[in-house]
Amino acid sequence: MSESERLMVVDEAGHPLYTATRQDVHTQGLWHETFHCFVIDSIKQQVVLQQRADQKKDFPGMLDITAAGHLLAGESVADGVRELEEEIGLVKSFEELHGLGVYQEELRLPGFIDRERIHLFLTDSAKPLTGYSLQTTEVRRLLAFSFAEFARLTEEETTVLTTVEGETIQRNQFVPHPTDYWKTVYAGIKAYCER
Repeated sequence: MSESERLMVVDEAGHPLYTATRQDVHTQGLWHETFHCFVIDSIKQQVVLQQRADQKKDFPGMLDITAAGHLLAGESVADGVRELEEEIGLVKSFEELHGLGVYQEELRLPGFIDRERIHLFLTDSAKPLTGYSLQTTEVRRLLAFSFAEFARLTEEETTVLTTVEGETIQRNQFVPHPTDYWKTVYAGIKAYCER
């Protein structure tokens, strides 16, 4: 996404206020809306995460949500489903997503204040990791974590996680979402699988 693309600035309740460039939104710390979708395999009890491409402006090479993106000015939450196809080649309808609600997140870094109203979803897919088609400018690779291992992200003291393939990943290699964010996602996964 270009820094000049326009996003809808919203208040904390999600009411639209005016449009601003992505750059202004992040330098001024304006509230805006995003779409996050975690892909799980409920049969294998695994969560798929992406490693962001090395050329990404924000958090290059770090582990993050399976597919995510900003909602542009004029887009609805349902339009966010495009991120799954664009980033990992997974075609899903909005009706095939399971909503986990709206999560408000604030990340502050030097010269970067990210205030997001995140529309949080998960979707179920039995595809093997090799079955996805990655947008290499966005995604370096996909990694799978067992539900039990993913749950360890909800614990502040966790410093290392291990993928299904046995690769060890340091906690500081994940985009620094608050622990409460991971708790919300894990609780949603658990509720989805127990329904």
